[in-house]
Amino acid sequence: MTKEKIAELRETLFNMERKIKPLEWDASRNQINEFKQQQLVKMKAEFITLQEELSKLEE
Repeated sequence: MTKEKIAELRETLFNMERKIKPLEWDASRNQINEFKQQQLVKMKAEFITLQEELSKLEE
């Protein structure tokens, strides 16, 4: 179960990172609207939470 969960978390983190990077790029150039800015903040928070969960499972 834990190996499956770890693999699932890694895949989710990879996909989230692929969505976050373009938004960060737009934000760094002030080319992001309010909706996408809020979406970026939520995604970063969820990304951090999932990273912490993954590190706990890998211990």
